[in-house]
Amino acid sequence: MARQGLTRADIIQAAIEMIESEGLHSFSLRELASRLHIKAASLYNHITSSDELHTEIGYYAISELKKVQLAAIAGKERSEAIESLADAYYRFGKDRPEIYKVILSLPMVKNDAIHSAGFDIVKPIMTAMAGYRLTREQMMHLQRVFRSIMHGFISQEEAGCFRQFPVDVGDSYRMAVRGFILLLENSEKEAQT
Repeated sequence: MARQGLTRADIIQAAIEMIESEGLHSFSLRELASRLHIKAASLYNHITSSDELHTEIGYYAISELKKVQLAAIAGKERSEAIESLADAYYRFGKDRPEIYKVILSLPMVKNDAIHSAGFDIVKPIMTAMAGYRLTREQMMHLQRVFRSIMHGFISQEEAGCFRQFPVDVGDSYRMAVRGFILLLENSEKEAQT
């Protein structure tokens, strides 16, 4: 029997909190049910499957990153927008690593709607690059490069790959972002010729 007053939103919020505190790889429906003081089978009174719950958590994660990105680029253009977005994205990945991992896991989910929602993460990047006069093809390539730079630093640092050299990782990251801005500027010149 379902716990009285327990809602689908309660379950999703509890799952998000559990993932953020315990880690995505430690998450289980059984542990979630235990935290909610219900039997695991009772979760299915509110959700149809673990995939559905993962999808809902995915929507939340996408929404959170999108908010951070949009706030970062508000009122900014060109290099200022790129630098601000890069900083915000990096902080999100560092400050909310488990929610960031949820986003990275979404391409494996068999759900077209969540894949479409994932484009919401790309839109602010495209908006930040819109200040540069680029072709559509350049924009598609360059957003991939930019996302790879941001994700690469987050994942490499988390894995401990940057410990070998006694220089600040933040300085290296800013250098990579400045290099990307030069690439944008050069691509803009190419598009104009």
